[in-house]
Amino acid sequence: REVAVKVQRPAIEAKLLGDVAALKALAKAVRGFDAIPVDYYTVFSELEVQLSDEFDFIKEAAAMERIGAALSTDPATGSPRPPPVVTPRPVGGLVTKRVLVMDYLRGEPLSRAVEAMEARGIDPDSAEAQLFGRKLLSALTEAFGLTILEGGFFHADPHPGNIFVLDDGRVGLIDFGQVKQIGARASTTLAKVMVALAARGAGGGEGEDEAQ
Repeated sequence: REVAVKVQRPAIEAKLLGDVAALKALAKAVRGFDAIPVDYYTVFSELEVQLSDEFDFIKEAAAMERIGAALSTDPATGSPRPPPVVTPRPVGGLVTKRVLVMDYLRGEPLSRAVEAMEARGIDPDSAEAQLFGRKLLSALTEAFGLTILEGGFFHADPHPGNIFVLDDGRVGLIDFGQVKQIGARASTTLAKVMVALAARGAGGGEGEDEAQ
């Protein structure tokens, strides 16, 4: 089993949270000023909570397991299903608050996808690349749709460095330090919004065809 080891730098938690505390104090001092329309105190308070969670690798391992299980299990039957994206699983007995051992996903992050394609002689604007782009979008849409709408627990930091194009062509998702939980009511409301947007987009497309 090939693994990746994530190790927290010594004293990094105290340093970063100390910096955030200083920013909170500064933001509190200027809170309510008309010249500063954004409530930065609230922003830094939320950042403080998020960073505290990210420094706890035990919580991250639990989130990784939970999302991996949600993607690979049909909630109606409990039967296995093919996950739309690959997620690493932590190695039992090798996880502490500051060390996380997990499956290694061999591939390239989306942030380096263009360079990787060019190195393999693939034109990023070619039909092949565009086809994979649609596959990537479909996989991510399904993954986030399942986790947000079925259980309300989802990966909350899907930037290009956390999305991987694996060597076997599948899509991978890493780094579960930031996750969110929303309730059934919020999930239902979001689903209704997405359905309405999809219907509106479909209707708009037909109108444009008729106008042409």
